[in-house]
Amino acid sequence: MLGLFGNGRFLEPEIEDWVLEAWAWLLARLGGMERLAATPLVLANRDFFPPTDTEGAARGAYLFERIRALMGLEGWPCDLEAVERPRSRLVAQFVAIQPGRAANGTFVRTADGALIRYAIDLVAQPRVLIPTLAHELAHYRLSAIPDERPGGEALEELLTELTVAFRGFGVFAANAAFAFGQHGDAFSQGWRSSRNGYLSERTWAFAVALFCALKGAEIPFDQLKPSVADLTRKAAHYLKRNAGLIEPLRRTS
Repeated sequence: MLGLFGNGRFLEPEIEDWVLEAWAWLLARLGGMERLAATPLVLANRDFFPPTDTEGAARGAYLFERIRALMGLEGWPCDLEAVERPRSRLVAQFVAIQPGRAANGTFVRTADGALIRYAIDLVAQPRVLIPTLAHELAHYRLSAIPDERPGGEALEELLTELTVAFRGFGVFAANAAFAFGQHGDAFSQGWRSSRNGYLSERTWAFAVALFCALKGAEIPFDQLKPSVADLTRKAAHYLKRNAGLIEPLRRTS
């Protein structure tokens, strides 16, 4: 964290050190700076996601194919399955049972490639579905790398999240990391918060700033939620003041 007089770290030291180590690991195994330079920062516009009339599972499949192409995994055999999540169940006039939080998506290696499942209700929330599918595809990509991971198996999910940022989907994932808002259904109403993914907003902001700093690209602050935009701006300033942190990464091939 930043110290009282601005001389501290942007992230907790052990987290920041791991992120930089993991980013170097990804660079060394996924094409180096040349590959990163050719990777676009994917945004919510028609350049990356042209309009479609598809609905339901067909729209989920459309988004999946777009994401797979943008991540360079078109030729990787993978089946996609939409699944229903359990909903609230009324057990008395004013009492409803809320189901446990089911995963947004899952990934399984198969004999023929992979199977990715996602919650069909996310089709109505493409800004959450897109980073969910990108995360599961990142699992697929990492599954082809036999090398030991930075931090070992315990940090596999965090490394997968960084792979999402490395492949250009950091803006989507950062925006979806935390949500707070009003809800209501036939049984209840009120306020709720939810987390998507495994990294904090602050760590996502650092990852987006790092991606853009290495590419020499402008950060699209207008595409980020205000809280994330503020953190990303601070992360970008921090990396600019501490250029030595990322110079070793620029030399990774």
